[in-house]
Formats: sequence, structure tokens, C-alpha cells
Amino acid sequence: MVLVYPIYFDKKRSKEFRRISKQDAIENPLAKNIADVVRDLGYQCKIEPLKTHPADWANPGRVEITLPEKISKRYLFKQIAKVLQHRPTKPQDPLSLPIQNVPPRLPERPPAYPKGVAGNTIVPMHSPALSGGGISENMFQDMMQEMQGQPGMENGMNPLNALSGMGMPPPPTQTPSSSKPSTAKIEQEEEYDLDLE
Repeated sequence: MVLVYPIYFDKKRSKEFRRISKQDAIENPLAKNIADVVRDLGYQCKIEPLKTHPADWANPGRVEITLPEKISKRYLFKQIAKVLQHRPTKPQDPLSLPIQNVPPRLPERPPAYPKGVAGNTIVPMHSPALSGGGISENMFQDMMQEMQGQPGMENGMNPLNALSGMGMPPPPTQTPSSSKPSTAKIEQEEEYDLDLE
């Protein structure tokens, strides 16, 4: 079994990540396109759209290939690259991989990347670069603005209370009598006998 990520064929990436030469690489490789090529070459494969290479967070997807024993990975990568060069990635290609809960339409805005980071211009529809996930320069401010736009926030509701609905514990409530820790609870806790032998 061989795991293949789009970054292996990405012309914009350094040779540290590519598995082929820069002249054989393409712009905007997508896992779905790679899977189509692999099937056309006669190999068995499955696409895993939510798996992501750590160095390619904006381009989710990988292809798991069942490779015959006689075929080397290097040969496989060269075969894939040769076909990909004749099939350049088109802007509508992300639509060929429907993802649950992701609208089947092309994004209105181009992918967004942090300052100084160059990324692909065509990415899957579920890419974090299309939703802006993880690249905000002031995440706390953005979060507060988003929460203020939720129902109930305009009536003076504490935004921190809204966090309790997002898997966060509600903020502690302060009462005059709760400022000192209670020692009565410590005496009532059960003792556990740990047998370490």
C-alpha cells in the first residue's frame, strides 16, 4: 500500500516535499484528480478526502494505492506525473468530489493564506483556506464578532456564556461565600488502595 498526497506533485513545493522533479510537477494538484489517474493506469485505489499532509493544510485529500510487488513507488509517481501533465487542474475540478455538508458550488472568493505563504489557487471545496479556518491574525476579535452576531447576543448576553454551548465550560460564578475553599469536602473524599506489586 502506498499513500499519495497532492503535495508530491506540486510545482510550487520544494524538493523536500515533491516526489518528482519540478519539471514533471504541476500546479494545483488535487487528490481526486490523482485518484482518477491512478484508476486509469489500472491500479486499485481509494481516495481519503479528509486526510491531510502536515505541510499542505490547505489541500486536504490523499490517495491510498494498492501497488503490485513488481512496481516501485518511484515508477508509480513518474507514471502519475506524466498523465497529470496532460490533464491540468481546472477551476471546476473540486466539484467532482462531493463532500457531505459542503455546498456543491465553487467558492466566491479565492483561497486565503497567511501573510508570506503562497498556496494553490484551486483547492477542494472543504479546504480550510476557503473558510478562513486557522489563518486569522486576530482570532479572539473574530470570535467575539461572530458570537455577537448570534441570536441573544444583542440583548447584552455575556459572550463567555455562549462558549458553554461550544464545548467550553461556563465561566465560574463568584459569590461572597465561595471565596474561601471548603475543607469539609477534602475529608469526605474516598481513599483508594493502589496495589503496585
